[in-house]
Amino acid sequence: MFAKSNGDLGSAYKVFEKMPERNLVTWTLMITRFAQLGCARDAIDLFVDMELSGFAPDRFTYSSVFSACTELGLLALGKQLHSRVIRFRFALDVCVGCSLVNMYAKCTADGLVDDSRKTFDRMPAHNVMSWTAIITAYVQSGECDKEAIELFYRMISGQIRPNQFSISSVLKACGNLSDPYIGEEVYGYAMKLGLALVNCVQHSVSSMYAKSGRMEDAQKAFDFLFEKNLISYNAIVDGYAKNMESEESFLLKSRMLELVSMLLHLLAC
Repeated sequence: MFAKSNGDLGSAYKVFEKMPERNLVTWTLMITRFAQLGCARDAIDLFVDMELSGFAPDRFTYSSVFSACTELGLLALGKQLHSRVIRFRFALDVCVGCSLVNMYAKCTADGLVDDSRKTFDRMPAHNVMSWTAIITAYVQSGECDKEAIELFYRMISGQIRPNQFSISSVLKACGNLSDPYIGEEVYGYAMKLGLALVNCVQHSVSSMYAKSGRMEDAQKAFDFLFEKNLISYNAIVDGYAKNMESEESFLLKSRMLELVSMLLHLLAC
């Protein structure tokens, strides 16, 4: 409970250590919080301690450990554990499957999309998380944007409602292909779902237009962003630079430098 309510992992771990009796739920909760809050190595170490203490992991434990393996790039360990979850019949679980799809996509520089897809295809049922995981895997691979778009349309044709992350990913795919027309169709669908104003969606729209050379539309989407960050500034500046609109590019670079100064000031406080 303490680990779930706040990010003070040190205090949470002290409470965990003082517990006279631990069970699978408390072990898994602690492992999950370590994995979620950037302490992947600690999550894996705790997983080993749990097994040495005689507790058998469940699907939630494995899902968190796969996420930790992904963060650390420990593909070899991830594959060993994958073999184990197949043996214990956890591999068919949606939560575990999503973590595996994500791990295979991110653990190498080029992305193991084939392994991600095999894992996805073996899952008996899918939800928005598993669809988003495989779509994102294809986009991140850098060479499978068309496949990502096809998967997105398969998802919505199967009556699965996309979330902001799946829409953001497919908009990135449209930008990589310089295809704003499909992107506008996806964005229109996002409007119907009430997701068009979500910051990550707006950012992807701005980036898509910039990569497609439609700077006026990119600027409108950029101005509409509720929260602008270095990534959004870089995307719009790069768009102006590539389209040779140097005056506006210079002005935006000045705004970006102002943002950097503000962020450095906040970090110093």
